[in-house]
Amino acid sequence: MGNLAEVQSGTIGQSTLTSAYYTICPVFVASNIAVELGWLDEEFRRVGASAVYLRSLPENGGWLPHYRHSLPNLFRDGGAIPTIHARADLTRTHLVASTFSQSGGVIIARADAGIHSVADLKGHRIGLSRSLNKDKIDFTRVTAQRGILLALQLAGLSEKDVSIIDFDDPDTPHFTPAQRPAEFWQQHTSTPQTAGADLQALRDGKVEAVYGHETRAAQLIASGEYTVIEDLSRHPDWTLRVANSPYTIAVNAEFAEAHPEVVVAFLRAAIRAGRWINTHRNAAAEIFARVTVHRDPALIAQLIAAYDFVPTLSAQNIAGLEIQKKFLLEHGYIENDFAIRDWARPDYLQQALASLDA
Repeated sequence: MGNLAEVQSGTIGQSTLTSAYYTICPVFVASNIAVELGWLDEEFRRVGASAVYLRSLPENGGWLPHYRHSLPNLFRDGGAIPTIHARADLTRTHLVASTFSQSGGVIIARADAGIHSVADLKGHRIGLSRSLNKDKIDFTRVTAQRGILLALQLAGLSEKDVSIIDFDDPDTPHFTPAQRPAEFWQQHTSTPQTAGADLQALRDGKVEAVYGHETRAAQLIASGEYTVIEDLSRHPDWTLRVANSPYTIAVNAEFAEAHPEVVVAFLRAAIRAGRWINTHRNAAAEIFARVTVHRDPALIAQLIAAYDFVPTLSAQNIAGLEIQKKFLLEHGYIENDFAIRDWARPDYLQQALASLDA
């Protein structure tokens, strides 16, 4: 459905507007389950549309559009940082739903370093990855940076009390095109023990701590070589869990306005899948192990046990996205401000819910 030149020029899909691309981050969102259960295709067929996986494009052509939302007929579900960046600085989109289904992350240290709390890091070094790829926002760095700063604050410290050391990542992955997320992400072979320049620096003793997510930490702890000295999810303050989140479903504005029935179809599939996950946690964990970079179904089942996977535009999620956007703006990751509340378009979600509950 188009070649790489069309992708780069942004002209792809304009002649077949009832065909839409979709792209989903390898995270815990209902859209990933909807694809695997066949419900996304089913709902699209109901309205005479077809869903094409973005990463099926040849020559790795779906990689940058996933981050920049640079196609005129694209649904994107997943991490909020690229979606906010695209809305602020690159293209006009509508936020049609969101999901708050992740932890705030953890701070990891070597088990033999004698560091047992973030307070112990005073005068020490913390590693932070830095992408050398300037074509997309460095969402990994943003997430880690915010997590590190929050952990320091909780310990009564600031950036001035530690040395935050950058470690460069070429950030030029190349994947073989795939027809489905499960097929695509099975190519992702790195593990927490091998992934990340910041982690290598921790292993080599160049820093005393790094930030990570729970699955990264779990496998590192299991090795006996590392320990967690702060878990941002253990606190009652929900704002500490804003980490590339809440996850966002966004779609190009012109496409949504011209084809609202396709937007409703996408959301119907995600809602159906979200309701299914909420009542079939273990089965969902088995599927998430195929469509994300998390490979342990038992651990996934623990991580998703308390989350509501039905997409929403709740006041709390809107507030969370404002927190994420504010951090991006204050730290120079985006140039332009905008109101998350104005970005959100709840009418599509309302129509999808009403049609399913009728």
